Amino acid sequence: MDQDGEKRVRAKQSDDEVDWLRDLPESLFCHILLNLPTKDVVKTSVLSSKWRNLWRLVPGLDLDSRDFTENNTFVSFIDRFMSFHSDLYLKKFKLRFFCNINGDEVSENAHIARWINDVVKRKVHNLDLTWGAVEIPPILYLCNSLVSLKLCGVTLPNLELTSLPCVKVIVLEWVKFANDLALEMLISGCLVLESLTLCRRPNDNVKVLRVSSQSLLRLNYNGSSYKGLHDDLVLEINAPKLKILKLLSHQLTTSFIRNTSSSIVEADINIGLGKKFDPKDLPKRNMICNFLAGISSVKNLFIAPCTLEVIYDYSRCEPLPLFCNLSYLSVDFYNNSWEILPIFLESCPNLKSLVVGSITSPKRRTSVLSGPRRLLSSLEYVEIESPLTGEVFEMKLVSYLLENSPILKKLTINLDDSSRKKAECELLTIPRRSTSCQVVVL
Repeated sequence: MDQDGEKRVRAKQSDDEVDWLRDLPESLFCHILLNLPTKDVVKTSVLSSKWRNLWRLVPGLDLDSRDFTENNTFVSFIDRFMSFHSDLYLKKFKLRFFCNINGDEVSENAHIARWINDVVKRKVHNLDLTWGAVEIPPILYLCNSLVSLKLCGVTLPNLELTSLPCVKVIVLEWVKFANDLALEMLISGCLVLESLTLCRRPNDNVKVLRVSSQSLLRLNYNGSSYKGLHDDLVLEINAPKLKILKLLSHQLTTSFIRNTSSSIVEADINIGLGKKFDPKDLPKRNMICNFLAGISSVKNLFIAPCTLEVIYDYSRCEPLPLFCNLSYLSVDFYNNSWEILPIFLESCPNLKSLVVGSITSPKRRTSVLSGPRRLLSSLEYVEIESPLTGEVFEMKLVSYLLENSPILKKLTINLDDSSRKKAECELLTIPRRSTSCQVVVL
């Protein structure tokens, strides 16, 4: 084919092509743009005449003050956007404002009050606000259209009345509360709340934090990592439908879990006592007892090293409750303290799958319970994630699992390349109680 013929073919193909993007309905365009930051949405206005003003019709705002050279420009842009199609409902309102310490608090509170009043009138669905030290106006907590609420860095006032009948998701990060009752009042007005995430800040004005909800399914609690600032912290959970629980706090001193004993399916626990365990501290022992009883019906459990240490310390004083429903366990422990693990495993009579990891730590235990171990009669699958180097304590762990698991089907081990041959040779010498166990070396 000559060059003229090829040009005619390409021209014909070009004529037959359909510009699918151009033919999409405007509503679908807006839906797509809703998922982009507003700065990127505005950039689409240069694509064509059709796109020039389309960004103004997007039912959402997603702005970061760091994308603006001046705070006044940031504020002006928001005011201008809110003036467009003031009758348009908003599906999303997301602002991240990072100011200097000497910012004008009065002006900032005025801006927030103006915008919050506006978005509530425009039936906002999802509100995500990161703003330092401003107080959210009470009208937000009476928003009938709100489905998702995320607040970061702001102050939650002392609420006299809350009514958020559609809110299913709440995320509070580094929020300062007016008092202990502020969070309780907020949750009490969310009758269909399903997911609650709390990431606490130091000195947030709450010593007794109560989470009480008849509808809550998922709770993610992250306590402050600053030592000494929450020495007397109390966390109380009353959630009869709770399915997923995640706790992270190295300073949690008192914790109560009520009305959840038969509902929790999955728990990820990373809590410590903040100080050395004292067997004579009866309130502390009772707290640990109640906490373990509260999660004893869980099916899938993830345990951090510090939590395993707490469980072990408690087991020296009191028998552990049975975790009869536990089927899957993922646990980490500090190097050279693997013997803590069997203490807990013997309280899991129906455990089928075990994933083991370890974390390097200078900790050394001097008093670990010893003696004959019970059989792990239900254990079928084990994976040791951390690469083994052939250390004595590592091989003891492998021996314990192989020699005490009569129906074990598969043991997966990761070996460090530097000592692979040595470890493989040692593995061959370890007897297996299960004749059908397959050892997989990675």
